[in-house]
Amino acid sequence: MSKARASFHPPSFCWVMTDVSTALKWGPGFVGMSIGLAMYGVSVCQYLFYVMAFPRDRRLIKCVVLLVFVLDTINTVTSLSFCCRTLVLCRWTTTYACMLQLSWDLSTNLGSRFVVSFLVQCFYAHRVWMICGRSKLLTGIVLLAALAALIFGMLMLQDMYNTRDIGNLFTSPYSPANAMASAVCDGLITTSIYLSLRRSRSGLQLRKENCVTKLNIIFIQMGMITFLSALTMTILSYQNKPAGEYFTAAPGFMLSKAYSSSMLAILNARNLVDNRQQISLVPPSEFPALATIR
Repeated sequence: MSKARASFHPPSFCWVMTDVSTALKWGPGFVGMSIGLAMYGVSVCQYLFYVMAFPRDRRLIKCVVLLVFVLDTINTVTSLSFCCRTLVLCRWTTTYACMLQLSWDLSTNLGSRFVVSFLVQCFYAHRVWMICGRSKLLTGIVLLAALAALIFGMLMLQDMYNTRDIGNLFTSPYSPANAMASAVCDGLITTSIYLSLRRSRSGLQLRKENCVTKLNIIFIQMGMITFLSALTMTILSYQNKPAGEYFTAAPGFMLSKAYSSSMLAILNARNLVDNRQQISLVPPSEFPALATIR
């Protein structure tokens, strides 16, 4: 009877249950979800500040911000649902359907993460277009990398739907491809904006230069968070040890929050520029294009 039950489960289920402990299986995801909850709290505060500080933004910008925030909220709720079901409800039920069959909360979590990443990267592509001298080539490359990440993510999700097995999240070739495309996109965005803002400092007065420096620091910090998260997932995906792939769950649960917080932090940074313009009476044309984005 035990042999018949073992043959019923897919190979990935048997391999996971025998070779990897429970702590290594679910620990990284739980840690990533815990950190992600804290990051979501930051996103809520940033979103409320954005709504109060920039009521005159264009309707398109407001709709994009609202959509990203709603999708990030869905991502957070489904993360909690998945961890509660897996670690609490399935604690004494080790069946395939309970432990490793693809569920609605995990699929929704992954789908919302891919869409949030794509929307925020498109948002940054527009910033690259405005700050980096309206470069069609650079903006096109950023958009192409963002689209590639979205396509690879959806292909991975389709593979999981076809097999109904969570194991494909770690074994699918589209998983590291999605993380690598996101890392390339974030790296291009961070580097290009950093270089453009650094060049814009030349010839500015000290007070204006300090403002541009602070903007540059904000861009670098926000871009490096998403870039390092995606890069970490790419590196961990190619680990030879059986437990190495499971560590990708930690940055995976945090990625949607990182993108959402990054976009809101950049939008709210305009408040810094507006205040500096009022204090120093500097014309808006002498600052980077970030201050005039509405």
